[in-house]
Amino acid sequence: MERKSRRTHWLRPIVIAGCLVFAAACSHSESGAPASTRAVTPVDPATAGSIHVEVSYSGTPPTPKLINMDSTPACAAAHTAAVADQSLVVNDGRLANAVVYIKSGLGDRGFATPSEPVVIDQTGCLYDPHVVAVMVGQPLRFRNSDQEAHNVHGRPKTVDAWNFLMSRPGSTHDVTFDKPEVGIPVGCDIHPWMRAYVSVFSDPYFAVTPADGTVTLKGVPPGDYVVAAWHESLGTLVRPVTLPPSGAVNVQLTFQGASG
Repeated sequence: MERKSRRTHWLRPIVIAGCLVFAAACSHSESGAPASTRAVTPVDPATAGSIHVEVSYSGTPPTPKLINMDSTPACAAAHTAAVADQSLVVNDGRLANAVVYIKSGLGDRGFATPSEPVVIDQTGCLYDPHVVAVMVGQPLRFRNSDQEAHNVHGRPKTVDAWNFLMSRPGSTHDVTFDKPEVGIPVGCDIHPWMRAYVSVFSDPYFAVTPADGTVTLKGVPPGDYVVAAWHESLGTLVRPVTLPPSGAVNVQLTFQGASG
């Protein structure tokens, strides 16, 4: 009985790896979803403007939790200091890792798809960056800079799911999307503390807030819009905005946190 148990334990990683390879082969998103066929609508640079968005957090943010990597010594050894969870990063009241975008108002405009990939690196058994955004049809490239094997498991609600194994250091794997979706969670089943979020848009008017919580959406045609900010643990805030020709408007979006 003991011999059989050991044999089953030895076979388990092979079975998991096989399942991951199979899941990757079945994911339509990975095979290269076509870019939108909608004709590109020119934006007149003479009348285009900008929307400057500041995303804040009101209240006292909780102390970030520390990530425990003791289950994988190689991951723990990659860090000389404690690693904090990235699910809520606040600096002087400004919120990082919020996805700012135009939720509505662009109508049926079409936009060119960038060919340059957005890269998420797997380094130190973490995803870097933690939050990214791409356009429909634009490659999202996962890179493994670790000696450790990782799998990349996307769990969207609208686009096709994906799950593939990256066992070779320096390897890359591209994913593309055929429709928009905000806040797709991505994880590694081997190292469960690894989490990232991907948002996909059909236009170029989006950005992820850096440490100072501010972004500027440039080259926006004049019009009436709804601007939104999405955050993985705080939800979504929206604000109506009117952008005049050649104008510049400021938008303040404040998530309400704990009172102290």
